[in-house]
Amino acid sequence: MELKIPYTNITDKAQGYEEAKKRIPEVIQKFGVSADVKTDDTNYTFTAKGTGFEAKLQFLEKEVVVTVDLGFFLKPLKGKITEVIEKQIKKVV
Repeated sequence: MELKIPYTNITDKAQGYEEAKKRIPEVIQKFGVSADVKTDDTNYTFTAKGTGFEAKLQFLEKEVVVTVDLGFFLKPLKGKITEVIEKQIKKVV
């Protein structure tokens, strides 16, 4: 699944990326899962990999693109997961 969320509260990708860095642990904790999170300051991207899922956030000039791949057991929760991710990102961007 892929979400494109345009910026409304910030002016550029660097600002959104820095704010998201602060919130990523909180979002992962909301799901009650552990994940290996990697940041790429040069490309303004995050990747998070855990049991049954992989997510990527890429901050572009006018929007953030969120890509989430869910394993078989998490697919039934796709709607709820998407909703929570989108809500948390909109707080930042």
